[in-house]
Amino acid sequence: MTLHIYNARLLDPASGLDAFGGLIIDGGTIADVGQHLAAPTNAAETLDAKGLCLSPGLIDLRVKTGEPGEEHRETLATASRAAVAGGITSMVVMPDTTPVIDDVALVQFISNQANATALNRIYPASALTKGLKGESMAEIGLMAEAGAIFFTNGDNPIPDAGLQKRAMAYAAGCDALIASRPDERALSGNGVMNSGALALQKGLKGMGADAELIGLQRDIALAQATNARLLVDNISTQASLDTLATAKSAGINVSASISAYSLFFTEDDVGDYLTYCKVNPPFRSENDRKALIEALKTDLVDAVTSSHDPQPPENKRLPFAEASFGAAGLETLLSALLSLVQTCEITLLEALRPITSGPAKLLGLDQGQLKTGTPADLILFDPDQSWLCQREDLRSRSANSPFDGRELVGRVKKTFVAGQSVFSED
Repeated sequence: MTLHIYNARLLDPASGLDAFGGLIIDGGTIADVGQHLAAPTNAAETLDAKGLCLSPGLIDLRVKTGEPGEEHRETLATASRAAVAGGITSMVVMPDTTPVIDDVALVQFISNQANATALNRIYPASALTKGLKGESMAEIGLMAEAGAIFFTNGDNPIPDAGLQKRAMAYAAGCDALIASRPDERALSGNGVMNSGALALQKGLKGMGADAELIGLQRDIALAQATNARLLVDNISTQASLDTLATAKSAGINVSASISAYSLFFTEDDVGDYLTYCKVNPPFRSENDRKALIEALKTDLVDAVTSSHDPQPPENKRLPFAEASFGAAGLETLLSALLSLVQTCEITLLEALRPITSGPAKLLGLDQGQLKTGTPADLILFDPDQSWLCQREDLRSRSANSPFDGRELVGRVKKTFVAGQSVFSED
């Protein structure tokens, strides 16, 4: 069976395509695409896009679930259901579960469970150290062979620079990607929001930009020394962006991601101690937010992530200092970026690049582009449709969203994975 989607606005950041036309799916791949397919053909099935946007499916590099061990927070199946509703056709799941994904059997468990229950493509990330304790290196080579897409210590940066260097050197030997959240814990300590006057006013301990910067400088220096491929995980400040730009211009093999919420919120949104706004990295200043947007426009940042971290109500309905970090983000990733298009801060292609072709290139995936012969992982969406984000309507098992109660723009109408329809708004 073939499907011809016509009368669509084709958006492909990989090629710079932004034009009306059509696309033909055959056998799970893109058989043809372009302006010459604007009218219906004799395909077995046709779909009139009615002028809506057709783009590659989104690729999310940072998703937490509770499986295995804490399925009450989120399972691979429930995360997948929320993901495809948000247009995410591929996602990387983080290793900080119970037990930690730090051996071959657990990497295989994630892959097998995803194949059995998920609607989208799921790639396991593996722990860089055993148990994420930062004491001894995990079996990077064996887990890479088992399908681990990259290696990370999650939210727990490795304090031992010597161990971090050895892990990077080993990873470089097998061309494995290391993802590292830059944070000098001796400085950030038990902070709970952005350091500054507002934190002092609220009587909350701050997390300063200096902690992120020093952690970043260390990891970049180690990447240069070992020739490792480094993904800087969710940077959030102007100072970090400046350091990243210097490293890239020096030819160091470093890439970077940012959280979608960092493009939308500032520290002021913490408001009256709103624990749904307690995240790591924290909401920063307005100057930092604008710097992150500029980094999207200049391609300094390679990927934007949902930073999906589901937390049940009992972990959030606590005093701000005691509440868990984390925000649900799968269904708001696209809208967070499209809000910047709506305000004319970035273009549609600039919004889509860090959630399609950018992460695809980083991970070496074939998807993330509208190109003949590549997987037909696609989304059809209305970039202008407004919708009210309400936590009770979210499909995630834990709906701790900082977007709760906010009017957003951009709605996914249909999602395809390998040519199969896995979500329809209807």
